[in-house]
Amino acid sequence: EYVEMIKPLWETRMLTNMGKYHQDLEARLKEYLGVEYVSLTANGHLALELAIQSMKFPEGSEVITTPYTFVSTTHAIMRNHLKPVFCDIQEDYTIDVTKIEELITEKTVAIVPVHVYGNICNVEEIERIAYKHGLKVIYDAAHAFGERYNDKGVGEFGDMSIFSFHATKVFHTIEGGAVCCHLKEQYEHL
Repeated sequence: EYVEMIKPLWETRMLTNMGKYHQDLEARLKEYLGVEYVSLTANGHLALELAIQSMKFPEGSEVITTPYTFVSTTHAIMRNHLKPVFCDIQEDYTIDVTKIEELITEKTVAIVPVHVYGNICNVEEIERIAYKHGLKVIYDAAHAFGERYNDKGVGEFGDMSIFSFHATKVFHTIEGGAVCCHLKEQYEHL
């Protein structure tokens, strides 16, 4: 069945990069996740690295995140020449929102919270803090595909959210990832 399904790929000679299946998956993900724009990537790490890069933060800026995550989250921050600032977690393994503000400095530009094991971060409080301090929020939602909160898909929160479609995730394409965003300019940049 699989060989028959992918047979048209060989005939079009378009195996990657915006082919029919690529476009179909983006469209179906937009509908399922309830987001304006989805940009597919080779993996979840690249999704996060590109999402951060697209924000064009000044080199050396600080990004608040959690140490309770796969090393890729920190690596994506550092690959963008930014400094990760670690915030403790709470009982559900997500970032402890009561400790974020004490970590904010004049160099802080963003918060990268991580939804863990399907547990959604306290999105209301993170949004309040980010708005108050003029910070961007990019969610690492690699563990939260399909999760909803208050009738909203998890990809709708923050300035951007990223997903991993690695074989170890609930929804996978063997390997792959995606960035969800709200602005056409962000999508086009990605």
